[in-house]
This record gives sequence, C-alpha cells and structure tokens, in this order.
Amino acid sequence: MKGKDIFTPKEVDELISLIRRRCNADRDAQKTIRNRMRQIGFYGGDDFGITDMTVEKFNGLISRGFIKVVGKPNLLSTGITKNNVKEVTAHPNVSKRGLEAWCGDEPYVLILGTLPGDKSLELQAYYQNKSHNSFYKIMESLFERKSDASDKDFILSHHIALWDCMKEAEREGSTDAKIKEGSIVPNEIEQFLFLHPTITTICLNGTGKTTATFNDEFCVEELKKKFKIISLPSTSNASGMRFEDKLKAWSVVKQIVESK
Repeated sequence: MKGKDIFTPKEVDELISLIRRRCNADRDAQKTIRNRMRQIGFYGGDDFGITDMTVEKFNGLISRGFIKVVGKPNLLSTGITKNNVKEVTAHPNVSKRGLEAWCGDEPYVLILGTLPGDKSLELQAYYQNKSHNSFYKIMESLFERKSDASDKDFILSHHIALWDCMKEAEREGSTDAKIKEGSIVPNEIEQFLFLHPTITTICLNGTGKTTATFNDEFCVEELKKKFKIISLPSTSNASGMRFEDKLKAWSVVKQIVESK
C-alpha cells in the first residue's frame, strides 16, 4: 500500500472527518479533500481506492488490520491545551458528553436522537425525563414490557438499539435549541453499523435537529444504499404533536421488528 499504514488516533479522526466531507462534496472540493488525505499519509491501495472511500470501508480496513492505530488520545489531540484548560473547566455545565450505545446481540433498528438531556446524563440512561418525553410511553404502547424489566432491558429485548448522532457538544440546559453551533462531535455511526450487520433501519427521533444533524454529519447517500432511513416525529412533549399521531408514526418500528 502506498503511503502509511500506521496512524495516530488524531490522524484517524481527521481522515474520518475528511471522508465524510468527501461524500457530500462537489468534484473540485473532493480533489482538495483527497490531497489532504494524502498529506496525512493515506493513499488507498490495490483493493481499496481513495476516490470512493467511505467511513464504513475505512473502519473495515482498521478492523482487518490493513490500517493500524497506534497511541492514545492526549490533551493536544482532543483540542485541550495548557492555554484553554481553564476555559474548559470554567463551564462544567456547558460541555456535554453523550452515553454509550444501548445494543443487544441482534438489533434490527437503530434509533438515533441528538444528545441526552441533563437528567438522562445524570442517570446514565436514555430518555429519563419521562414527564417531558413520551419515548417509553410510545414503546410500551407498541411492545410488551415485563414488569421487572429495566428501561434498557425492555428496549434491547425487542431488537432495538439506542444511540445519538452526537458524541458531545456544548449546550446550556437540555434543549436542542441550546446546542452551540460548531461544537458538535459526531458519534461513529458508520463503524457501529459495520459492527452490527443485523441492523436494517435507522430511525431518527425528530424531524428537526436530529434529522438536520444526521444529514450534516454523516454520508447519508452512502448509508441509503444499505439502510432504510426514517425521520420520525420527536418523542419530546414540546413538539406539540398529539400522542396518538406520534404513536401512529412510530408504529413503523414495530412493523420492522415483527417482519424479521
């Protein structure tokens, strides 16, 4: 393989970001992006090209050992330096980091939100502000729930995986409207899908911020070739939509699960 086959985590993060941008860029911009990838040391190879590289293919190269990632993230690679540590720690309630994905052995549907609210982050579980979000009310209307099942066990028992588009972002409070533009760090959705091949459908929880973030941060046209992508009404009670109408829209999740 021409170029390097060993990269640092920081280089891998930049390559993945460039690959995502290339998927949605015009011809001239793609050329510039490929040149930057070569500057980092990635040229492609005999069996995989730089011109049609996707995040899924790139993660596959890593998992099969064609590309090796050596080292671990440090202060510099995460953008935190001696000069800005004080600034980062001075606003502990603004920078929010999401949760790990909830995923069982054979998920069929991946439901994506934006970023968990503060109560969910505090309890380290999805959709925990139940007085303001009808997610579990909807799921319990669609699927049977054992009386002693935790929220996580209930969701996983029906071949559903939960995660978010954002790994982290700056946000005051819990609402999507307060997410600071330019602060979003996306989750590795493509890698997650590669590692869970039973997933056939991606459901976006919200036609607003969630769908916009998904469209902005990921190679949607590439994902559409392998997955059905459905944008559903937000389960947040702030959306103003009647519960019955939300339930009708979300019933597609049950149809997908029961069709397997």
